[in-house]
Amino acid sequence: MPVRRWVKSGGAKLSPDPDELVASAPDPTTARVNVVWHKWSDLRLLDHEPLYRAHQRSEPVLHLHLVELPLLSGLSRVAGIPRCSSRRAEFWQQCVEDLACRLKEKGQHLVVAAVEDPAEFFARLCEEVPVRSVFCHEDFCDEELQVQASVRRTLQRVGASLECFWGALTVHHIDDLGFDARDRHQMPMYKGEFQRAAKRRPIREVLPIPALQKPPVAALTLGSATVAEAFATAPPRLPPEERQLFQWTGGETFALQHLKNYMESGSLVRYRGATESFAHGEDNAVNAGTRLSPWLAFGCISARMVVKEAKAWERVNGQSSSTAKGVGKTGSTGTRLHTELLFRDFLRFSTLAWGTSLFKIGGPFHIKGVQWKRDQELFKKWCLGQTGFPFVDAGMRELAATGYISHLHRQCCAAFLVRDLGLDWRMGAEHFESCLLDHTPDANWGNWAYRILQRPGLVETRAKYPLEEHVNTVEVVVWPAVHDAQLEHTLLWVPELQHLPKDLAREPWRTEGHPSKRIKIKPYKDSPLWFCAANRTNWDYEYFWLPGHAWIVSEGKPEHRYKDFQLERDYFRPLIPALNVELDLDALPVKHSWGDTPGESRPHLWEGGQRQRRRAKVKATKVEEKAKVSFAANEGVDEDDAPQFSERSGIENCHRK
Repeated sequence: MPVRRWVKSGGAKLSPDPDELVASAPDPTTARVNVVWHKWSDLRLLDHEPLYRAHQRSEPVLHLHLVELPLLSGLSRVAGIPRCSSRRAEFWQQCVEDLACRLKEKGQHLVVAAVEDPAEFFARLCEEVPVRSVFCHEDFCDEELQVQASVRRTLQRVGASLECFWGALTVHHIDDLGFDARDRHQMPMYKGEFQRAAKRRPIREVLPIPALQKPPVAALTLGSATVAEAFATAPPRLPPEERQLFQWTGGETFALQHLKNYMESGSLVRYRGATESFAHGEDNAVNAGTRLSPWLAFGCISARMVVKEAKAWERVNGQSSSTAKGVGKTGSTGTRLHTELLFRDFLRFSTLAWGTSLFKIGGPFHIKGVQWKRDQELFKKWCLGQTGFPFVDAGMRELAATGYISHLHRQCCAAFLVRDLGLDWRMGAEHFESCLLDHTPDANWGNWAYRILQRPGLVETRAKYPLEEHVNTVEVVVWPAVHDAQLEHTLLWVPELQHLPKDLAREPWRTEGHPSKRIKIKPYKDSPLWFCAANRTNWDYEYFWLPGHAWIVSEGKPEHRYKDFQLERDYFRPLIPALNVELDLDALPVKHSWGDTPGESRPHLWEGGQRQRRRAKVKATKVEEKAKVSFAANEGVDEDDAPQFSERSGIENCHRK
């Protein structure tokens, strides 16, 4: 039984069983017709193999897009939320409208119809049009594969065929990998191994738009009268978001123009990989992406075309470092862009091996032993950006308002939901699916399952750790220090913190709490902290500005109290205990705004020799505590009962020695 990612509102049966559908055989004396089925993920003309192959035939060609209502207006299976947000529906509609215009300019016509079940539509189409073959891109996720198989059976009953092509679904064609990605024993389990193999393989050339055959006369009378009519059940449109720094318009026309502008302007030299958490400074993974992902998701442009254009630009203009640390360190920006798109390839190929497990609670790694919650109130606060952690809240608010957040922000917000709130990870994946303009099931669900859902070894480690004592996703309090070092992005989306000093706007819990317990946060293998696996191997090289400790914040006498600011009244109290992360401000690799509160009130922020003074203080504290333990032993008292607090020095009690 397939795992569906949606249910129809009200739970009614969506359509008859495809096996019960009967279509009349076409009149053999009538000219046969080929159909190009544009799915929502391939709304373009250029580099479109099904289109290219269909127009090589001599018969008339009908272009078709089906607006699948379960995707547009259905409800998700786990959280019961709308499957498609207003922003995403608007972008989808724009993509279809642009495709219709481009086809019209070339003497063709796009039939658009809103349907509950594509198989039922094709059965009726074959009654009116003598279909020979339907050309489309191959599907790769379970739900879509079920639809594809249903359409194939329907066509076969009337003597028509479904011809599927992998085409430009990935940078590297599935047949060029050197192994069978459909075979789970050959497909690499991890992205590093896959990328090393794929980078040695060729990339096929971009297919041109062929001379288009004429459409059949019947095409003009099929489907909806307008594209807008087919999207009538979409959520109401929202006004433009004034805070949005980049505005997307759906469609191949706009995708090609943006790619052209991006290359011609030299913006490629500023590119930082979407997953590159170690690229700091003005150009970083949060703000220095290509902005192509929504167009890639809806298939307005192909990934291999993007890679080809980047490599062509570098051949003419030379290479630049993808981390601003020298080309030799991690390669050029063009190479980094190829690497990022290879991760997209990896997830897309992996879905063939993962099958339905991608949408089950245990994920493709079959995780067990995690107690998941479906607390709707917690989930709502996360969705609305009301967690009390500014970096998380800024990301979630931006997502809801615009349909987009950077990849690093997504990871932080997702990990917080899974590892700190303990909510069913599929609820988060469904919310991202609904909101993200660049959602595809492989990339969205795949990222949640591969990067966010903890692996078996980590489940065991977390079971032994006092998770409830503080936030576990340390990135949500560390990454703002380097990826939003002036706090511009956070304050744009969390304006209620604008009147606080930057130190406190980043850690607003300091206005009503105080540091009570010092813990180690330096990563180690299967650490319950730091969801980003790279952070456990690159600490000394990339995180030299982090001393390796943080302070648990407890309620009580605050370091700062402001008459005009109060948690719960002006901003949300953290849903879980927060941390004050120790930062070496002198070593931070970016221009920052930290250190705007009195030095004596922020022992976790070091600068101007404060680090050396802190080390001396810690050393003295350890000597004092050693003496206390010795005293306890001499008096016959258990070590755990010995005094653990020093008014002068604070606590040096760590979870991991």
